[in-house]
Amino acid sequence: MTAAAKSQHYVDKFTVMTQEYQATMKKSTQEAQAKLDVVQAQHEQDMVSYREGLKSSVVISLLQARLKMAYEAMVAGFNCPAWTIEAWETKLRDLCSAPMEYPAKPMVGESSKEAKKALDVGGDADKDAGADLGPDAGEEAMVEGGVAA
Repeated sequence: MTAAAKSQHYVDKFTVMTQEYQATMKKSTQEAQAKLDVVQAQHEQDMVSYREGLKSSVVISLLQARLKMAYEAMVAGFNCPAWTIEAWETKLRDLCSAPMEYPAKPMVGESSKEAKKALDVGGDADKDAGADLGPDAGEEAMVEGGVAA
């Protein structure tokens, strides 16, 4: 009878240990799941924040490009009444928390030809380089390069 009692004692002890182990595993699993849920929620929040920041950056770039286009068109003498330049400037100021560098506005008293010359720095240098050559410059270059006409 002692052997049967000892055997039953070990069976009971094994059952209790198994139940404790299962309870511990269940508790650990629940804690890990809770941590995972917190991390997933944080990740989702970070992704939303990233997407909103990206959208804002794209809108800022688009507004800057529109303003640059409008100012360049104004310098060239073209003015489109459908362009809401003031609204674009306002939106750009509202979106930018840090100081922004705006595209250069055309000068008010300056004529469009003078403004175009100011923007076209180096454009005359190409014309001057070609003016020094003479009418036979292309033929001379071809002969020097080894190409016979």
